[in-house]
Amino acid sequence: MISAALAYVGLYFITRYLETDIYGTVTAAMALVATFNAVSDLGFSSAHVKRISEGADPNECISTFAFIKVVLTCLMVLITVVSIFVWTTLLGNELAGASINVIFLFIIYQVLYDLSGIATVTFQARMEMAKMPLATLIEPLVRVPLVIFVAISYMGVMELTLAYLVGAAVVFLTSMYLLLREKISWTRPVLLRSYYTFALPLIIITVISAVSGSADKLLITFFWNTNDVGLYAAPAVFLGVFATISTAVSTLTFPSFSKLHKDGNLAEIRSLSKQAERYIAMIGLPITILIIMFPYEVCEVLLGPKYIDSGKAIGIMVVTTFITMINSVHGSQIVAVGRPDISARITIITVILNITLMLFFIPGFGLGLSFVGAALALLIGNFISFLMVRYTVYRLTGTYPNVRLGLQLLAGLAAAGAMYVLDLFISIDRFYTLIIFGLVAFAAFLAVLAALGEFTRKDVDYFLDLINIRKMFSYIGGELKGK
Repeated sequence: MISAALAYVGLYFITRYLETDIYGTVTAAMALVATFNAVSDLGFSSAHVKRISEGADPNECISTFAFIKVVLTCLMVLITVVSIFVWTTLLGNELAGASINVIFLFIIYQVLYDLSGIATVTFQARMEMAKMPLATLIEPLVRVPLVIFVAISYMGVMELTLAYLVGAAVVFLTSMYLLLREKISWTRPVLLRSYYTFALPLIIITVISAVSGSADKLLITFFWNTNDVGLYAAPAVFLGVFATISTAVSTLTFPSFSKLHKDGNLAEIRSLSKQAERYIAMIGLPITILIIMFPYEVCEVLLGPKYIDSGKAIGIMVVTTFITMINSVHGSQIVAVGRPDISARITIITVILNITLMLFFIPGFGLGLSFVGAALALLIGNFISFLMVRYTVYRLTGTYPNVRLGLQLLAGLAAAGAMYVLDLFISIDRFYTLIIFGLVAFAAFLAVLAALGEFTRKDVDYFLDLINIRKMFSYIGGELKGK
């Protein structure tokens, strides 16, 4: 969450000091390279987590995974460069929304991140939840000051891109240091067949997910302009801070579920899934309602006057984010219990649906909704994905829907009513008024939950324990010292 919050700090300066097309150009270039970067993983990261969490020899696992990542990263660079050469030189086309130099810098950026994944995925697999975020936390600590300098100096696209590149270099150096100091006994990549067997159904998932993750920004760039890309991408960064809650939880539950499945403990998987979903919703629902009720005000306060039009989409985007958040833990169940083939089918259906809807909603020859159309397409697609995932985990592990989440919806209505009344007296026009609305929303929400018996002293103790700074630093120190 600190990393995501720092990313928003950088965005705060970008949206106030630089034009929207500058940020849109950088986002478009990053999305283009990220599409090709699907080749750099192909599901082998999940295979690495699966094998280590099951107790395979760590030296053999790390050696095999490192070999795979280097080969696939080189393949990614080759495919990207050849594709750009064919598109621009042989076919005589231009790259919409980005220059060649910016794209090549982002290729280097992706290479550094891909290779750092050798370390960070290993940390995830071993559930070393201090080392992994430490490596990623270093990046915004370096990048954000550079971004602020670029913004207040009114620099351009190249300088902003270089700030991102420096951050990626720091991530690579930090993650490699944390891994290599363990004096790994490097071996031949003897587990290639084992990794390939597990990753095979995930290859399609990885490629299609990468395409889906970039398709919205690329289609907006192609059919509209980089200004609209900026209006769409900026609120997504803020929502990324919000979504970090579920990302952190699902990152840890995947290896946990994998181990529990190996031990045959499906009851614990069901219990942990419902508990995680309940707490994620408890944190996320009041924020979601706040943004739905005041989308333009939130965008003006958080992103600045140039991004008020982002309010057209952020209300839709936050619903999609919330659906994804409460579904993330259940989604990790499917791969953890050894059914990546089912996960692949769900992903393929979702992505095909998303892109089809985007082609209907975004272009001028369709509904012509630009970035609002992209937001609508993703909402519909992710809701259908939500239904498919829930049906699948019911069949695989017997995980029923948590009907007590309905009580949280009632509490959400109370939070909406409290904010409606507050809006009669004050408006959201400053950071402090936005914070006041947020506090009122949570106060009303938790008060009703407590009255309904859904928020108890046990939950309070759980949250206080979760944010216990002394225990957190004790854990981090112990892990970094190798305990």
